[in-house]
Amino acid sequence: MRRYFPAVLLLIWVLGLIWPAGEANALSCARQPSVNEEFARSTVVFHGKAVGERKNGATTFEVTEAWKGVASGKIDVQVSTMWMPVQQGEAYLVYAAQQNGVLTAHLCGRTALWEQGRADTASFLPTSVTPEGSPAAPWSLTVAGTVVALVFAVLMTSLMTARREPKRK
Repeated sequence: MRRYFPAVLLLIWVLGLIWPAGEANALSCARQPSVNEEFARSTVVFHGKAVGERKNGATTFEVTEAWKGVASGKIDVQVSTMWMPVQQGEAYLVYAAQQNGVLTAHLCGRTALWEQGRADTASFLPTSVTPEGSPAAPWSLTVAGTVVALVFAVLMTSLMTARREPKRK
């Protein structure tokens, strides 16, 4: 096994060099999630009009159209006004999830004014057939799985080759 140690170390080092480094963003959001990622991690997704504000800072929305987790009526959602000030009377596409019992829009998510976010809805399934809990796998997990499988295949091949070689005296 010791004779393969340098080769394994070299392989890990080469993978470290070619693995794409993430983008660093100071005081801003990292990459915005895709529509599928945002939809999968959200408890509710709807088009609604901001009609009020609660004492706890939550915004009350009147639901116009819903794709996930809410049918109609009014709903309260915490929206960080630091990144996106909510204007009463304006229509929004809202993605939100339960956090400590409160519906909260994702800080670096895709919640936006309706005119800016309406294109997202083209990829939504109709409300009646939206599968619950079926998130799309992020590409990074697919890449990591492929790399692990390749490393495993290389190690297994080298171990099998080593066993076939006659032992030296």
